[in-house]
Amino acid sequence: MGCIMGKKTQHQKRAKAKGPAGEARADASLLTDAGGYDWGWPRTEMAAANLELIRRLSAGGFSGCAYGLMSPDGPPFLSLVGTNLAGMKSAMALIREWSDAVGPNALQLEILLDDPGYAIALSQQPDLLRLRLTGLDTVLQPMLMTTSVMKTLDTRHPFLQQLAQYANEPIAPIVLTVAQQPPSRPGAPISTIGFRPDHANAIMLPGLNIYARAEDRPAFSAVRGRHEPPPELTKRFPDSDHSPQALARQRERRLKAALPKTLHVLRHRQDGKALLDRAKAAGCTPWQAEQAVCNLRVPDFLAYQPNGKAKRLAMLDKIRSVIVEPASTSFKPETIELEAVLEQAKLDAAFLVRRLDKDAKVSGNLADLNAQLRELGHG
Repeated sequence: MGCIMGKKTQHQKRAKAKGPAGEARADASLLTDAGGYDWGWPRTEMAAANLELIRRLSAGGFSGCAYGLMSPDGPPFLSLVGTNLAGMKSAMALIREWSDAVGPNALQLEILLDDPGYAIALSQQPDLLRLRLTGLDTVLQPMLMTTSVMKTLDTRHPFLQQLAQYANEPIAPIVLTVAQQPPSRPGAPISTIGFRPDHANAIMLPGLNIYARAEDRPAFSAVRGRHEPPPELTKRFPDSDHSPQALARQRERRLKAALPKTLHVLRHRQDGKALLDRAKAAGCTPWQAEQAVCNLRVPDFLAYQPNGKAKRLAMLDKIRSVIVEPASTSFKPETIELEAVLEQAKLDAAFLVRRLDKDAKVSGNLADLNAQLRELGHG
């Protein structure tokens, strides 16, 4: 959990494989599709966080928590306590980086009251982690891999119960600090030992989640009780839905996110409707015609026109996940030839046939490809 590791598409993963074989497989797939693409087909993307927070807290000797009030009338604070103050300050600096990037609730702080003590877990708020890793990406919805830091404590001070009541208030900010573990005093309970938190680098969090019972936790909570079994890690991700309805929903969502101006012109302006009508009269289904025109628009967003075909196809494959068409974009449907739309629709249909039936012999014309799609339930 921590610094940006980025995201990788299936094609990018193959291209990163060691040696020329991985690159050859990626190039072969793109060359076979020849620029054809269906925006409804699921793409496996993943955004992953690293272990930097775990590393820094480990270096700080993270051993427990302390809590109290900043002042008699001030907000409560919670200090992460460790044996090495420099290491704990480093962990706080990382949390501040997250907060500066996406907001003060970047850190997800959870406490489960687990008699006679409690458990505390630190993780990243999933949506804000995705924002940090992938940016404002409305086209793709990558799977998220994150980590958490959790520690169980054997005792708790009565103040923690008051803090739990406070955390349930509509507005309940809390100050997060770090502190060095004080030397123990013989016979003194750990819950009563005094300490000096590092207020200079404190972060004001909008709140924290404190659960009185395990069943109060949300489904994706990172905190667990001491006697709970480890989380189930063998569950498979659900298989992608390749039904016509699912592909249609995905296609509509992604095209609206990436090329909203083009879709608006095609659906609401007379010159756009006229282009679609000509394409439909020539054998395209309505969604094929729209998608083909959109795909013909994607090259306009290339930073430059590369010389090699494989390089151009790789650039097009990458740019589909990052383009956002401004409303001010100029689009004149009359500049697009009907033959280009039909050729693109044929490439797009072949793309879909290859993925729906890996053993299919892909036909060479749009009518036959559409017949194959109807046989596969995607007419």
